[in-house]
Amino acid sequence: MTDQNERYPGLTGWLRQRGHSDEEIDKILVHVRQYEEQIQTDSVMDSIAAGRFDIAKIIDEAVGEPGPD
Repeated sequence: MTDQNERYPGLTGWLRQRGHSDEEIDKILVHVRQYEEQIQTDSVMDSIAAGRFDIAKIIDEAVGEPGPD
């Protein structure tokens, strides 16, 4: 079992109830995480395109912050 199971406890329990093995659950959760990352990326890009997300502000904040020592 991986740390992904801890990230999705409800889904992990649901999959277990349906008879999936730990190995199958790990594989399923890898795909869920990939899907989640793609959805987040698509959402950010859609927000930038629609003018609801100010990427310039995020860049300025990130560049202006001191880095780790």
